[in-house]
Amino acid sequence: MDAKTSVVTIDVKMQDPEVSAILADTVLCRLKEYITRYRTDKARQDMLYAEKLNNEAKENYYAAQKRLADYDDRNQGLSLRSAQITRERLENEATLAFNLFNQTAQQLQMAKAKVQETTPVYAVVSPATVPNRPSSPKKPLILVGFTFLAFVICAAWILFGQPMLAEHRQNFATEAKEK
Repeated sequence: MDAKTSVVTIDVKMQDPEVSAILADTVLCRLKEYITRYRTDKARQDMLYAEKLNNEAKENYYAAQKRLADYDDRNQGLSLRSAQITRERLENEATLAFNLFNQTAQQLQMAKAKVQETTPVYAVVSPATVPNRPSSPKKPLILVGFTFLAFVICAAWILFGQPMLAEHRQNFATEAKEK
């Protein structure tokens, strides 16, 4: 991950080059899903909450409208002041419920826009490709390493192993003669 450019590099090394390319594509897809989910999680939760509030406000608004309509149906032609006050109260409740529903609908739209805004955009700079020749193991480097190791082992044998073996044989021979 390059912090300055926000570029993520995926490098897959396996024995089979085709499997490497397939694995790189799979990792890319899963990484996109994870990053999108991670970056938009808070905005999605806010959107779900706004949607819940909007649904509740909608139900309250419809219920207030129904109460007002039921009251009007039952009390047609009444000119009592108490009936007018009750009707005004029901109209105010319906208006208040509508205003709350309208506000929650706006908040829901803003939350949806926020989810869209926080969703990252991805661009594949260079797609996964199957290499023409293996990138590892580096055969010349392995050959040089084993040659050096063989040289060190031979030098150690010549400098330390043969003199110790000769000394051990001599000690064994002298012990055998004494017996």
